Amino acid sequence: MKILHQGFILRIDIDDFKNINENFGVKYGDVALKQVGNCIKKLLTKNQQLYRIVADEFIVMDVVGSKEDARDLYNAIRRSITRYVESINYDIYLTISAGILDFHDYPNKSYNSIMQWTEFALNQSKTNGKNTYTIFKQEAYQEFLRKNKLTKELHKAVNQQFKGFEVYFQPIIDMKTEKIHSMEALLRFECDEFGKISPLEFIPLLEESDLIIPVGRWVLDQALKAVSMFSNIKVQINMSYVQVLKTPALNDILNIIKNYKIENNQLVIELTESGFIESNKNFIDFCNGLKKENILLALDDFGTGYSNFHYLYNLKPDYIKIDRTLMKNALSNEYENRLLKHMVDMAHSVGVKICIEGIEEKEELERIVLLKPDYIQGFYYGRPVSLSVFMESYEI
Repeated sequence: MKILHQGFILRIDIDDFKNINENFGVKYGDVALKQVGNCIKKLLTKNQQLYRIVADEFIVMDVVGSKEDARDLYNAIRRSITRYVESINYDIYLTISAGILDFHDYPNKSYNSIMQWTEFALNQSKTNGKNTYTIFKQEAYQEFLRKNKLTKELHKAVNQQFKGFEVYFQPIIDMKTEKIHSMEALLRFECDEFGKISPLEFIPLLEESDLIIPVGRWVLDQALKAVSMFSNIKVQINMSYVQVLKTPALNDILNIIKNYKIENNQLVIELTESGFIESNKNFIDFCNGLKKENILLALDDFGTGYSNFHYLYNLKPDYIKIDRTLMKNALSNEYENRLLKHMVDMAHSVGVKICIEGIEEKEELERIVLLKPDYIQGFYYGRPVSLSVFMESYEI
């Protein structure tokens, strides 16, 4: 292909084409491919050329147009394919996804770059639900490359005995005694290439790659080892939905508890509601297993999801945790304050205790204690720190 300073590349793929071949046969699939090609070809101008590259993918090269022209061409092709599907009474259903590269924005690029970038934009369209287009943006591509590199670093860390991972601990304060009730175990990660990485970035990558399974076991081991040094506090550990749904998580917990000879009720498992939009039998069985073994359960980020009271009824947690966003809203808005007060009262009425997170200032604490939460967590009482610093900083 000639490298251009203007014009565009429109890369098109038939959505779920494999299903057509499997359900109707390869010959029928070839007919469908030819029809899609015809739908594209009849819409092209003299400045545009059609290429079929691999399997069900086509490329349109334009030497003068803009990304807006590419978008219009994509929409015209989609409409043409829809008319074809209607003409055969929906015997098959065809949709297309596309990636667009504007040469005006990215001139003087190599053939390899063009193919990589248009494939990336096409894959974004597939990820976004198919039957749509995506215009290539370098910022999104760099984020994609960073994500891939960071995932490789996480793999390497796991293979090197969890090098770069560390478990930090943050105190949770009992409002009646104003002493430490428990400590939350929080995972941190650092590597040479990227330095310190936010958990908001690396934990989703651990979940997507299933690395959360070995890392989660390691965190559990480190946290229970830490709490075994104390006799009068608990440790709270976030457990990913991936661990619950893909591993014998309860057995792992019980084995590590046995190894460190701690009491079962020294452990609080935190589950984030957003990971369980739909109740899953494995999930329900896991929570029931925790109850049976006298291991405590907390619902984290309560109030930010979809079915809060449904979960309270089904799971009967020991604690619910209110995140900082909800807490801040309650302090700045009377309506939100009343809602949170009713939430606290409702939880207490069914024997569930409330922990409010994110308290950073004395004024916040003074106002939030009026709602009568059971526990407080936040920078006001202490930031997450290593175990050695935690032991030096607090009298337990």
